[in-house]
Amino acid sequence: MTSKTDTGAKDEGDKKSFRRRQYLVDRKRQLATTFRVAGLVLILLLTLNIMVAWQSYSASSKVMVSNPVMGERMRAIDNRNIAVTAGISLIILAMVVVRSVMLTHRTAGAVYKISMCLGEVADFNFDVNLRLRNDDNLRGLEEPFNKMAGNLKRRAIDDYQAMTKLADEIEEHGSPVDAEMLRRIADSTARLVK
Repeated sequence: MTSKTDTGAKDEGDKKSFRRRQYLVDRKRQLATTFRVAGLVLILLLTLNIMVAWQSYSASSKVMVSNPVMGERMRAIDNRNIAVTAGISLIILAMVVVRSVMLTHRTAGAVYKISMCLGEVADFNFDVNLRLRNDDNLRGLEEPFNKMAGNLKRRAIDDYQAMTKLADEIEEHGSPVDAEMLRRIADSTARLVK
């Protein structure tokens, strides 16, 4: 039986890479992390831009003192340099925002997928198969999770078989009412793994 959270896997051995359709899986957390990182980078870039502008104006002032004719040309060069530095800073900030969303997606997407599979197990679907992408964080949880689900299924099957055997023995020793009650319990356990 395949799970609805299997994301199109043909079989358990199929380890082809797949993509989530949305990068903002957990919008609130991902954006909060992205804004923190972008805010820090923005502060650093603003500090850098201020330092570059101050150095440029300081150097221009020294040149203009010794050669006043060069004043307009030096101001134009300073303004161009500041505009270039600001433009590069905006490009860097945009790259940081995009990369931050991509990195948080690797964790938020994995957490989302694990939560979905845990919900399946909570609903007694032990046939769930957790598959995370190759570059997802928390990838180390994939194998233990699948092993846990398999063990829970085996445990439910073993409990069913043990209760059925015990019900047969109880009935054999003359207590059909108790045996029937135990069979009902065993049947409800069997429904969990179907």
